[in-house]
Amino acid sequence: MRARLAEEDLHAYVDGWLGAAERASVDHWLGAHPDEARRVAAYRVLGERWRAAYAPVLHEPVPPLLLRASRPRRRHLARFSWAAATALLVAFAAWRFSVEAPVAPIALRAAMAHAVYAADVQHPVEAGGTAELLAWLSERLTMPVRAPDLRRAGYRFIGGRLLPGDKSAAALLMYEGQGGQRVTLYWAPEFRRPRDSGLLYASMEHGTRVYYWLDEECGYALASADVSQTELRDLARLAEEDLEK
Repeated sequence: MRARLAEEDLHAYVDGWLGAAERASVDHWLGAHPDEARRVAAYRVLGERWRAAYAPVLHEPVPPLLLRASRPRRRHLARFSWAAATALLVAFAAWRFSVEAPVAPIALRAAMAHAVYAADVQHPVEAGGTAELLAWLSERLTMPVRAPDLRRAGYRFIGGRLLPGDKSAAALLMYEGQGGQRVTLYWAPEFRRPRDSGLLYASMEHGTRVYYWLDEECGYALASADVSQTELRDLARLAEEDLEK
């Protein structure tokens, strides 16, 4: 039996893309690896919640601009028209989630994760002690994961979650203020870059705000729909400062 399955195989399993034989093989492997089985279960729950949160978009009317772009006028322009329609669809999706285009992928991911979990009253974060949880996330992300200390700003760390990414796993750390307001720190090593980006801002639809920064080790994004841009900026600076220690 293989010691570990490729990440893309696990995502294909969750998304139902595997054939019967391949799925049976993964089922057998997960039965012998309970930690991985729990991670796959978390992937499935996250996918279900994202579909529930954004399914209404599928029932919205297609914008006239996209309909016109998808209607080829001449045979030799058909390929171009469909390519144009695809590009416009991507642009339309970005427009829905931000008043500033284009949207940085890490900011969009952070906003979606915040929308799904910050409003969850029953089970917003994984249970367990802080040290145990951060050690588990560090193992999954193959890098040290720390929870910045935001207590001097009135926010306590309440837990975190493991999330899927395109190229590697990500983590979501959650904080709660004295008035019940929540902010989340999206921790994603796949967005690392050679040079520091500095602190950047993105404003999403439905009032979610995101401050993010990228460095040679990781990408970080602090998101909230409960606090002002000024307060979120101060929290992001505090988090960035603490992580640089």
